[in-house]
Amino acid sequence: MPSPQTIVATEEVCERLKVMIRQEIDYMIPDYLTPAWQAGLAAAEVSDPSTTDNNGDEPNPSSSEPINVLWRDKICEWCYNLVDHYELARESVSVAMNIVDRYVSSRFITPKTYTIVAVTAIHIAIKLVSPWKLRMNHLLDLCAGKYTAGDIASMELVILNALSWRVHPPSAFDFCGELIDSSFTESTTDALNDLHDKARYLTELAVIDYFFVTKLPSSVALASILVALELTRDQVDPRDKDRFTSRVGQVGLDASDEEVIQCYTRLRVMYRNNTSEEEEPEVGGRGQGSPTGVGELANTPSKKRKRIQEDKEGRLITEHGEEIARFEPV
Repeated sequence: MPSPQTIVATEEVCERLKVMIRQEIDYMIPDYLTPAWQAGLAAAEVSDPSTTDNNGDEPNPSSSEPINVLWRDKICEWCYNLVDHYELARESVSVAMNIVDRYVSSRFITPKTYTIVAVTAIHIAIKLVSPWKLRMNHLLDLCAGKYTAGDIASMELVILNALSWRVHPPSAFDFCGELIDSSFTESTTDALNDLHDKARYLTELAVIDYFFVTKLPSSVALASILVALELTRDQVDPRDKDRFTSRVGQVGLDASDEEVIQCYTRLRVMYRNNTSEEEEPEVGGRGQGSPTGVGELANTPSKKRKRIQEDKEGRLITEHGEEIARFEPV
């Protein structure tokens, strides 16, 4: 029979998960890259151009290139490279992309505005999520002088107002952490770490893929854990699997939900395409073996922060002569 302390702890976890499930509804994102949605944003821009936040651009929906998934892919990869280089929390990218997706889903955006929205979003996310902070001068260096601190501060206020200051969504990995830590209590430490690492890797694959933009973080998390359980095979204690199933039901989630199944199917394919049995992501601590882009694995050990300087050719290099890419417009 569970101890009173265990019962109380379980109730607290379930309550936190229920709160997160309620909160995630406020951060849902529409399928904003459909031609119909983009046409609606363009029409709204033409009818009321005073509402534009296009950073000094002269918006012309009839001649501007429509926003597309390649823009997002490039932004996401750059964000992961940035946080990995400075050893910042990788969850920052998930928060940043939620901010970007929700903001650009509500207005017509030019390429110039899209880039500063992305830079500002990762700036906001790092402040919210990462225990380490990124100095503004480092961020501006990576932007190659295209923006000033004032530009980013102004866009930050625009974004915060546009999103009603809702900029800290519960992420898929937040859900994974609560569900795994509260359910898998009988398995070995190695098995638990392996499960955590694989679930994290899968949630970060989901951040990169536009397919998951419209999906609830709880659905992505549940699908990620289910795939991770398959990948860990017999390492996890069967009693923990039963406890996990019970916990899922307690908080009102459903592993047979259609959206969960869609996420599960997509993640299995993505995992197979990005790794193999002979070449799995390294597992030596949470966050290793995570992607910086679809098809690219960042499984090198983390390094100490590096001092950045410019060489004679204007490249940004570390004290060891390694180059880090500056941010360029999409």
